[in-house]
Amino acid sequence: MSRLLSLLLLFVLSSPSLATATPLLLDPSRPMIDASGYLERLEEHGVSLDAAGAAGAEGWQPLPGNLNAGYTAQTQWLRLTLQVDRPLPGRWMLRLGNALLDDVQVYRQRGDSWELLGHSGENVPRERWPVDYRSAVVPFEPEVPGPQVLLLRLQSKNAMVTRLEIWQRLAFDNHSRRENLNFGLYFGFYLLLVGLHLLFWLTTRTPLSGLFFVYLGLSLLNEVLSLGLIQQLSGLPVFWSDRLLGVGFACNLLVGFRMSMHVLRLPSLYPRPSRWLDQLMKGVALLCLLPALAGHYAWSLIPVQWLALALIVGFSSICAILLWQGYRHARFFTLAFGIFYVGLLTGMARNLGHLPLNAWTEHASAQATMLHMLLLSLWLIGRHERKRRARERRQANRSAMLARDQSLRLERQVEQRTADLRQEIQRRELLEQELRNALELEQRVRTEQQDFVAMVSHEFRTPLAIITTLSQRIEQGVPAQSLKNAERCQRIRGAASRLLALVDEYLSDDRMSESAIELKHAPYDLTVLLEELSGDFAPGRIRNHYQWLPQGLVSDAGLLHIALRNLLANADRHSSADEAVDVVVNEEGEFLLIDICNVSTSIPAHERERLFRKYFRGQSAKLAPGAGLGLYLVRRISEMLGGDVTLLSAGGERGVCFRLRLPKKPA
Repeated sequence: MSRLLSLLLLFVLSSPSLATATPLLLDPSRPMIDASGYLERLEEHGVSLDAAGAAGAEGWQPLPGNLNAGYTAQTQWLRLTLQVDRPLPGRWMLRLGNALLDDVQVYRQRGDSWELLGHSGENVPRERWPVDYRSAVVPFEPEVPGPQVLLLRLQSKNAMVTRLEIWQRLAFDNHSRRENLNFGLYFGFYLLLVGLHLLFWLTTRTPLSGLFFVYLGLSLLNEVLSLGLIQQLSGLPVFWSDRLLGVGFACNLLVGFRMSMHVLRLPSLYPRPSRWLDQLMKGVALLCLLPALAGHYAWSLIPVQWLALALIVGFSSICAILLWQGYRHARFFTLAFGIFYVGLLTGMARNLGHLPLNAWTEHASAQATMLHMLLLSLWLIGRHERKRRARERRQANRSAMLARDQSLRLERQVEQRTADLRQEIQRRELLEQELRNALELEQRVRTEQQDFVAMVSHEFRTPLAIITTLSQRIEQGVPAQSLKNAERCQRIRGAASRLLALVDEYLSDDRMSESAIELKHAPYDLTVLLEELSGDFAPGRIRNHYQWLPQGLVSDAGLLHIALRNLLANADRHSSADEAVDVVVNEEGEFLLIDICNVSTSIPAHERERLFRKYFRGQSAKLAPGAGLGLYLVRRISEMLGGDVTLLSAGGERGVCFRLRLPKKPA
């Protein structure tokens, strides 16, 4: 919408002058030189001219500012005379500000002949452009001092309006990078706003939010097409870009009209004229849309521009009348659309040379458009929020009335239920007393049970340890025992180990089920602990590997002994008699790693996540002795000691491997 109004105002406000074109001094101390006021113009009338013919033709007229020939099918020639006082090293860039020119040819005079410096424009494939930029840019090198003449041949179905600038190469590169960054921020903000209002429309589903989303999207599409950004990035041919731009302007005219009507609340003030105007704008937009689709760009844009100017004047007049009458909605319209119009007029005055080119005037139109869209966005969201609060207030009032009616009924119900509640309270007091008595009894029974468990644990461990130790000494005694006696000793030791493991499982689980357990941290020797545990199994059954020699370890050795015994017993139970169980000791920072691996069948995937649950036994352990508490105890003990236990491997080449990870010292 802003680009449409810019072209319109520039077309209306520009006028010829009697200024005389003088040579433009190519000053190396200036990074950019505006050619406004130094140009001469020639228009072809029925005769196609080449560069030499155009240079020698009569009818050249000086331009007071930039080129503004409106919508014309005639070829336009521009002549720029450069004054070079001394040889200038490096390349200079001739930049045209209009990205919608169809054909741009730049020539330089060399003696009596003319050299083509570059050929650009939307009719020319992008790969043939001298410089990959959104608008036509032609590089040249001022080789020798003295006057140098440049001729530009321009053709376009769009408005023949453009600025002409001379840039030093380094300054142009820096300007391009800054421009790309600014475009990224500018259109990034627009895309963020479009995405926000898409979500807002999908959430609210109100017609006005959908209308503003279309208005925002069309404005963004027209802006990027007018700047030539889509054409530069995608190589969109002029056949489609001109049609898209014409359709976008025609549609945005209708959408902008409806948006202005809603902001001023004109349909509620003047319902019948508003409906008539809306139907009229639909017809006009359709009439402007058809020539754009047919490829007649000027036939579409010229009526759109005049109609847009009429709408600006009309809405400004209506807004002024409503402001005088104290209509509050006109104040916001003045702010949102007034900023928009001021920015456009500032940009037009700059292009006509009435204002200097600086950071404010160069981006006034874009900044005003962005602020315009932001204000409309805030207005739309605020309007929806005010309506939502009004609905909530109405609903709250209705709810308050219903609440008063219900309160009367509730008072009567409360009186009826008070007696029932008193009886219920008495009954629950009796039940509470019974529960207290049952709780005291359960606590006494639990205390007696814990005392009994502690006694049984002590009485079981002592004889089992004696049986295990004596059977091992008998087997290793001198003279050597017979094979049969050695086998009997191994069976005695195995049975005692299984009983000791059961004691560890049941009694340790009972100990750890208490609400609070006091850990007994003390230094211990892991190698001695592992060797003692290895002695509870057949010789060579347990193989200990130390990839790191443990030193200075502190933990609860009793609980660690139980955890390691259960892991070793689990590995021994699920391994064949001719396979060894490997224990690997390593470190990881401040943690001790103990890996216990054995060759066994693979653990099914559906059983792996349940291995550490209480009383769980896998399919392979159904026929083996045990209660399903071993791995559960290992997990509980590891967590109490500040570590964890994990399943590293569930079978295959590495076998089944568990890792017990514990801190070297308590935290």
